[in-house]
Amino acid sequence: MAAVLLLVCCAGCPQYHDATVPNEIERIREPESNADYFLYVPSNYDDAFDWPLIVLCHGTRPWDNANRQMLDWVKLAEERGFLVAAPRLTGTSAIPKRAVDDQIARQMVDEQRILGVVRHVRGAHTISADRVFLTGWSAGSFAVLHTGLRNPEVFRAIAVQQGNFDSAYLADVVDRIDVHQPVGVLYGSIDMLTGGDGKACVDWLEKHKTNLHRLEVSGGHRGHPEPTQVFFENVLRREPWLHIRHFGIEGADPMMVGFKTMGSFRPKRFSWEFGDGEESPVSEPVHTFAEAGVYRVTLTALSPKSGKVTRTVEIRVPLHDTPGVERTTWDEP
Repeated sequence: MAAVLLLVCCAGCPQYHDATVPNEIERIREPESNADYFLYVPSNYDDAFDWPLIVLCHGTRPWDNANRQMLDWVKLAEERGFLVAAPRLTGTSAIPKRAVDDQIARQMVDEQRILGVVRHVRGAHTISADRVFLTGWSAGSFAVLHTGLRNPEVFRAIAVQQGNFDSAYLADVVDRIDVHQPVGVLYGSIDMLTGGDGKACVDWLEKHKTNLHRLEVSGGHRGHPEPTQVFFENVLRREPWLHIRHFGIEGADPMMVGFKTMGSFRPKRFSWEFGDGEESPVSEPVHTFAEAGVYRVTLTALSPKSGKVTRTVEIRVPLHDTPGVERTTWDEP
């Protein structure tokens, strides 16, 4: 056991970059979860512009923690122009290996902390809704995969950096996967700690038809901020982001459903197919279904850069949730 711990200490600590930056790393208490997180805002930040946000998930403590992750990323954030935040998490540990129920419960707590941080940062700064990303190193991958795959309407893309992996920890994730969300997996060519986990993660993501990007890197077990940030930049340039929201109309026929979109572009044209033979060309249609049932609703939108972008979601009518509340749905294969 001592030899294993020594190996982790020697090979498993983040390789810190130059962390000399003009602004301080702030330590902030997030009011929803009452947990701390760290935040760095670049010196040229301007509220008049929309900024990207990258959220970091730390690995196993004491060898890694939220503050150490910040030290690895702040120079890059200052140079490339994005905000970076790192919450303190409870389920990102590979030692000791936890029982499945315990680990999933911790991941649920971490999910609320991560989403709370995103909301808190967006409340205080001008953050672009279509440029929020999630990444983590080593055991931080547990939080990245659980929270990132369950919330594709929040995170434009996610990336695992030489991460630990156990498919049993993702039991409550499968039905939330958006097959269009880019998922980067960086694994090392000579990583003796998590190299096998990286390949198992790739296999699982392929099995569940995710938008997988394999990013093999050289060297041993360490974090990789630069290739991760480049992956996120490439996602912005190459892959459109589009989600459908659906909601009931308060006080109206329960068979009546409204639809809106959120995305990285403003479509030039809309074509909705509601799965019952009816169609609509308007941007935010309200449709009344004649019969109760499950319907596959398809939107084809025309992007100025990418051409036609199609998304399909499955909804159950009548809606049994509170009318008037918007709900995000996820793209199906």
